[in-house]
Amino acid sequence: MICGIEIHQRLSGRKLFCSCAPSDSEENEAGAKKFARRQHLVASELGETDATARLEAMRDREFHYVAPVHSTCLVEADEEPPHAMNPDALSAALAVCELLSTTPVDEMHIMRKNVIDGSNTSGFQRTSLIGIGGSIRLKAKKVGVQTICIEEESAGILDGQDNKAVYDLNRLGIPLIEIATAPELTSGDEAQEAAEIIGGLLRKTGLVARGLGTIRQDLNISIPGGARVEIKGAQDLSMISKAVELEAKRQQELLKIATESKERLGSRKIEPTFYDVTSTFSETRSPMVFKMLKAGSKAFALALPGFSGLLGREISPNRRFGSELADYARSCGVRGLIHSDEDMGKYGISEDEISEIKVALSLLENDGFAIVLADTKKAHEALSEVAKRASVFGVPEETRRANPDGTSSYMRPLPGKARLYPETDLEPIVITKDMLALAKKKAKEIGAMENEKGALLSKINPELASQLSSLRGLISHNGSFKQLAQTPELSVLSAAVEAGLDYKYAASVLTNVLKGLKREQLDTLALDEPRLLSALHAHREGAFAKAAMADILRYMCENKAASPAEAAKSLGLETLSGAALEKIIREEGLSLPSLMAKYRLRVDAQEAAILFSKMKK
Repeated sequence: MICGIEIHQRLSGRKLFCSCAPSDSEENEAGAKKFARRQHLVASELGETDATARLEAMRDREFHYVAPVHSTCLVEADEEPPHAMNPDALSAALAVCELLSTTPVDEMHIMRKNVIDGSNTSGFQRTSLIGIGGSIRLKAKKVGVQTICIEEESAGILDGQDNKAVYDLNRLGIPLIEIATAPELTSGDEAQEAAEIIGGLLRKTGLVARGLGTIRQDLNISIPGGARVEIKGAQDLSMISKAVELEAKRQQELLKIATESKERLGSRKIEPTFYDVTSTFSETRSPMVFKMLKAGSKAFALALPGFSGLLGREISPNRRFGSELADYARSCGVRGLIHSDEDMGKYGISEDEISEIKVALSLLENDGFAIVLADTKKAHEALSEVAKRASVFGVPEETRRANPDGTSSYMRPLPGKARLYPETDLEPIVITKDMLALAKKKAKEIGAMENEKGALLSKINPELASQLSSLRGLISHNGSFKQLAQTPELSVLSAAVEAGLDYKYAASVLTNVLKGLKREQLDTLALDEPRLLSALHAHREGAFAKAAMADILRYMCENKAASPAEAAKSLGLETLSGAALEKIIREEGLSLPSLMAKYRLRVDAQEAAILFSKMKK
């Protein structure tokens, strides 16, 4: 098995081809502009049409757009030509090229990439190659970087239906940097490691956007005898290894099915001939079939010679070969299909109805079938795609969507060169010596920051250091940080070291305690650097015990004006220490275990142990 990975990371700042900046919050739709469009298939500069675009054109959908007034303009609506490329985004991309030892191109040519699924109002995405070559270092080997591109982000989908889709234009046009490795990864673990290394490098630059959805991974995987398959949108880093391994297994199972079905088929062929079997269901007791026929749909069937028993063969967890065919049907705008290996009882389809269909299709013992319920045009298009897929004895090249469980679903054919043609509204961009000098300066600064961060993290244990370096989004950044690439958590830790605080305890608070509060859905953005430092100072001064820190910070999240001392007083968590602690021990006749059980949040365990030792003497 070989695998390559593509990392798509949003850059911070304004959009790529206009002056708008994306909004972090959802704008009230009442204040947004709305419009609708239809998109059409166009040929490349060589007169060819892309298979992906052809398939989308078959769906013939109408696209509706919501354009927030504060984060969009006429460029997003495709009512105005694009402005010159954002120089900050270009500079950031060149700095990444420098960090990966990638050779920048002499001159950037912006291309249009056909995308007519509605995610771009113009019907294409602008993209440009910025660098070639370079490498990353894994634990066991070096992996090459093939290309680095800069492109614009697509719109976010709000709702998708058979004949209509609704998109939010807030994110359309955000600059993306795309890093594609060479196909030199040979396991799921290597693919995950590569994604972690590249993602970590991008975060270190301080030039990228942060938060959910700002980075995603696409995987390109093939096995001997199989084909290159692209899995798009793998956002969960921890699932990459599993996704790669499951895709390799899927291709292996497809090859087994191909061998068996080819033997069964012999000299026969899978003909794209569709039979109207609507009359078979004229008195059906199937609620689903009855409802769809009543709404105007018709039932069409396709014979699948040699596929009986193979349609139900599992190729991935909870996915069968029939699931693959159903995905192909859905790509044409139908809701799915029914195949002969399914339990017809769950649909309410009778044995008599199945027998009639088999007779109508002239099926032999090892033959299967597929049924689609839709209008005549869509049903024929869907079954045509199913017939085409079933006729591929092996693994077809295709683009698939990553599922949360590590499996994937068919989206569309693998796009090719026919989807690209030059951008006519923008001139080529010459990469100057000044641009490259600035990129080298930025890369050197990032390296210096990493050395400083490494020195800081070396003061705490490796496990906490690892957690701390990967944390993000738990607290806000107030801009007081010395180094651009440092995270807010590291800023607090650095300040704790400078103030002589217990920085190991500070590291534990910044990882374990804040993570716990985040899981409770609390507003941890209320805990900025000054408030966190004030809590650490208050603990050192004896305002509350170590064990109470989570409760104190929880109160400060919920009461944004409260100080640590006010939180301790309100919660009744002021520290018991010295003579007051000794008095309670004597009056209540407490042992060390019973004291900690009753007053754990108010007593420092180390102080209590020392006090008991003195009292025994």
